[in-house]
Amino acid sequence: MRVAAGVFALTWLVYPGFGLIDLSVTWDPFWAVALEAGWGLLFTVFVAAPFVWVAVRPRRAAPAVVQLLVTAAALAVSAVASLEWPLLLVALAVAVEALLVAFVPGREPLAAGGFGLDRPSAALAVAAAPWLAYANAMYAANRREQPVDVSIGIDHYAVQGALALGLVLLSATAAVWPRGRRFIGICAAVAAGYLGLVCFAWPGTTAGLPAVWAALGLAWGVVFAAVAVLRGAPSRTPRPASV
Repeated sequence: MRVAAGVFALTWLVYPGFGLIDLSVTWDPFWAVALEAGWGLLFTVFVAAPFVWVAVRPRRAAPAVVQLLVTAAALAVSAVASLEWPLLLVALAVAVEALLVAFVPGREPLAAGGFGLDRPSAALAVAAAPWLAYANAMYAANRREQPVDVSIGIDHYAVQGALALGLVLLSATAAVWPRGRRFIGICAAVAAGYLGLVCFAWPGTTAGLPAVWAALGLAWGVVFAAVAVLRGAPSRTPRPASV
């Protein structure tokens, strides 16, 4: 399982996922930096990072597996909403790989720790709702069939929408699940913050956020990361005392 998870992580980071490769050009003006950042963040932070966790701690990786399944759902919804049908294959690949590494002998249950609403996290998750409007704009751009950037036969607009939808879904998950709050919350925060930073630094870029919204995205990422760290459940649940 460790080897499989490591291989899966590498494929999303390098090929065919291009996660790190796209992130490497987010400060190059010859590229559509916002679209490159969106693609790179989704496949690096939302997909590859959970597989790295599974490779390191396979029996304590419930948050990683849940994040992968949520991301797969966001990709599937985005494929339909943007009419980018090849993206369904990517969603299926993420889901199948997540399920392959989910059944490690002796692993913790996927709902480990139970559920409980954290009010600061929930308030910030509600504040992430404008990302849905951004996702819808990306889907509309994709449906116009005027691609600016295409990788592995998939228009970046559809993946940009999946990143925005994933931010909303993952922040909501972190708000209601203490066990996953720290890891999932930090991943969502990093994605929002970095995309906001890139858009703020490169005003007017294709699919970029206006300066005010970019700054708000960056600020939201910083605050949500802090809340996730401070209010997340410990990474290791305490063992019952011996009798």
